Amino acid sequence: MWMNTQIVALDRRSVTYYTPWFGKGADNALFTLELILSTISGSTFAVSVWTKSSDEEGSAPGSSLGTFSTLATLSSTFYQVKCGGIKDLVRFEIAFTAAAAGEGVIFRFLSPTWFDTAV
Repeated sequence: MWMNTQIVALDRRSVTYYTPWFGKGADNALFTLELILSTISGSTFAVSVWTKSSDEEGSAPGSSLGTFSTLATLSSTFYQVKCGGIKDLVRFEIAFTAAAAGEGVIFRFLSPTWFDTAV
């Protein structure tokens, strides 16, 4: 889990960040992202989940499991993605395109809800 990460654009360009790989807790998961503050207008901010087997070498991208979607809006905005078929390792891809310098977001990932497939 990452706590309160901030991304601020220094100029107009696209950047992609990856979190470190972490071990899965079960075969399926519900991941939640909280968007704490956003100063973006005309910019894009997309977060997706990736997985790979532990025997795949290096920083191989693995397989995409899904992209976060809107859950609810109160004082903050929450996004969720439900993923199945998770391999040994998981990480997040954060893609940010700024429309102007100084635009940014503050967000955090909440602890995943892990669950196995019922047999």
